[in-house]
Amino acid sequence: MKYEENTKGKELMRIIDNFDDKIIVFTKYKTTIEFLEKLLKQQGYDIAIFHGGMTRKEKENQIEYFRKEAQVLISTEAGGEGRNLQFCNAIINYDLPWNPMAIEQRIGRIHRVGQKRDVYIFNLEAKNTIESYILDILDKKINMFELVVGEVDMILGDLNDENAGFDDMIMDIWASSQDKDELNSKMDELGNKLLDMKNKYTKIKNVDEEIFGDLFKAEEDK
Repeated sequence: MKYEENTKGKELMRIIDNFDDKIIVFTKYKTTIEFLEKLLKQQGYDIAIFHGGMTRKEKENQIEYFRKEAQVLISTEAGGEGRNLQFCNAIINYDLPWNPMAIEQRIGRIHRVGQKRDVYIFNLEAKNTIESYILDILDKKINMFELVVGEVDMILGDLNDENAGFDDMIMDIWASSQDKDELNSKMDELGNKLLDMKNKYTKIKNVDEEIFGDLFKAEEDK
């Protein structure tokens, strides 16, 4: 696909051109990595690549190249696991995983202890796709991108207890809906359920902070 025909590609370039600092681009697919690598190199950017098919040495070399020279790291989910990249403070989710925990893992590579700058998260979506519905639920309903890393797991805990993960629910809704109205209704219902779960978690968190905050204060006053 040509750059001129790819709306996401255009938006990606606009973000990178205007951000003017190191940035990580996450995608789920190796074929997308190849497209984005070609696109960005054509625009004159130095690119580092990271995916699960690389050897450990190749991965380390690419991370070091990103740290010292490259402005952009293009990575699959493998780059969202177990690596601290706090020298970078921005990510672009070129496409979104269906599992919110995978999204949080991506964010966790740069938004963790040791990060001294504001973190920027850019989410790209195609209208009327599963991605757009997922982003609507996670962003507008539970404000996922304003949560502390680790809180999403606490909020979604009840879904896991029911043996029905978020991504399973999305797939079931998508496959079973007869038309757009039914799809919107079911997605909205799931979003409201998640909002209720977030509100319950927030109440418990506030109570814990009040109780343990008083305990810590009492210890400090001794």
